[in-house]
Amino acid sequence: MLSMSAVVATLMDKREAISRLRSVFPEFNGENSGQQQGLASQPVNLEHEFARLVTHLLANPESKRVQSAFDQVEDFLRNGSAELREWVFSFLEALQDMAGWKAAGSDVFLGFLGPDTRRAWNALETIRRDLEDYSALEAEVLMWRVVHRDLPTRTRVA
Repeated sequence: MLSMSAVVATLMDKREAISRLRSVFPEFNGENSGQQQGLASQPVNLEHEFARLVTHLLANPESKRVQSAFDQVEDFLRNGSAELREWVFSFLEALQDMAGWKAAGSDVFLGFLGPDTRRAWNALETIRRDLEDYSALEAEVLMWRVVHRDLPTRTRVA
């Protein structure tokens, strides 16, 4: 029987996962277009960059590579640290946002999702539907509360 420390030691961290994605997808270099053009350097949002790459792969007949991307993401959900799983949720949310602007919508990705990725995708869509009637600020605050619900609660001083 494995001890809890042995199980934790086997979890993949975000740095390792990003490195793996870069080896499988060399075009995913983590640089945004502003950096590539020599514009002012801003922090790279890797979730959005990878979502952009996956959307681009789907636009070209690259379904095997799209499936490979989702296979990687499925593995990250199953074997990743909490930080990596949070990154996957951010990636899926970015992908849903980007795909929402396309004629085909985000449903084009459903056939590529594994069971854990599908559960995460569905949870994000449910949250999105639940927040439709709120202002952008209210929705962001509520989403923040959902994401950080496991943190200890703080009491507000009046």
